[in-house]
Amino acid sequence: MGFIANKEKNFKRYLENHFGLILPQDIEIFYAKGVRVSALGLKKSHLNGELGYAACDAGFNPTNALIQNFGHLAKKNAIDLEPKEALDFASGMNLPAEIGNKDKFVILRYNGFTVGLGFYDKTKKRIINKIPEKRRRKMVDDIRPL
Repeated sequence: MGFIANKEKNFKRYLENHFGLILPQDIEIFYAKGVRVSALGLKKSHLNGELGYAACDAGFNPTNALIQNFGHLAKKNAIDLEPKEALDFASGMNLPAEIGNKDKFVILRYNGFTVGLGFYDKTKKRIINKIPEKRRRKMVDDIRPL
């Protein structure tokens, strides 16, 4: 991959174009050892030795943390799940789906909350789970009926 100028502006444009996701005015995307996101007042705070937290990976793909925090704002490429689907996805499973003829990232939601990020594989007709394992357990407990 070649040099991409204004990475933070291009990533913000990607969020707007692909997900219809416009970040709140008090949230900033900036570049510091990668594209990062932070509340304006916390930009100078360090999390794990870094400013803010990662908004995307080196391949310019959104991080699950970013999507879990702001996915509720998405107006496109977001899928509302049934309870069993949400529990399966939060548990780490991939989901069967037919949502078009293009590979793409999608946001999965349940009951008004963002479960996480998935990648739709048009060939396999599946949404590949992109939730890191360490984030799954708490979500499963929140979704599972009492």
